[in-house]
Amino acid sequence: MSTTPSPAIRIYRRVSARFDPLRESLVAADFHQVVPPDAGAQWEYVDDFTTRVRYDNRVLLVEAINDATADAFDRAHRIALPSDSNLLDGGQAPQVVTLIAGSDESGKGEPTHALAVVAVLVSVHAESACIARGIRDSKGCTAAEITENAQWIAANLLHEISVIAPQDRANALRAHGDNDSRLLAFMHSECLRRLHARNAFALARVDRFAPNRPVANALAKSLPLTIIDECVRGERHVAVAAASIVARACALGISLR
Repeated sequence: MSTTPSPAIRIYRRVSARFDPLRESLVAADFHQVVPPDAGAQWEYVDDFTTRVRYDNRVLLVEAINDATADAFDRAHRIALPSDSNLLDGGQAPQVVTLIAGSDESGKGEPTHALAVVAVLVSVHAESACIARGIRDSKGCTAAEITENAQWIAANLLHEISVIAPQDRANALRAHGDNDSRLLAFMHSECLRRLHARNAFALARVDRFAPNRPVANALAKSLPLTIIDECVRGERHVAVAAASIVARACALGISLR
């Protein structure tokens, strides 16, 4: 799976539940509704220039091909964002996302290996350098590449690791009701929570392992201002790919030093 730099990402908060004006504005600008929307959003639209608009719980996530396109979207559509608060319709300028966390696991179906979950924080400005180094889905990497890149990531990128040794996996699973998804949700959420405590971020990508958004639900109270995007083929995102490499190294017992 190829890994690509992130689009220009904007987050609009305190958006009203009265979203009809915005949806009408999007349709008038030739945006097409995506059914069903991705990652549990309430609704989603995309245009022919791949600008993607997702709405969930009064938060709007906009992903555009570049900053100029994101700024053009803001000029065209922000006034259509109604507000139920003291803000005027249109509200405040969007939050520009510059840091993205990624979380992934390894060893899930390999009982003789450790079960590892890793969260990595990557600046959008560092993504091209990561890709140039060969940071991609660990399933497409050789053992030597996993070792080299995991050590580089550990030395250069902020990260958090949760590892359960093979002999401890049965007890850990039992503690979570013998449910793999519950155990993984706990490990992902703990890694992301610890990472956020070290350096706050507004967006985290998690390679989806269950359909009911268990990581987002686990972090809803502790990280209410962070969007947890549990996405299919998460390793296409640089931060998730980096997490997958370090998680694989941990599952295999490879030293990160």
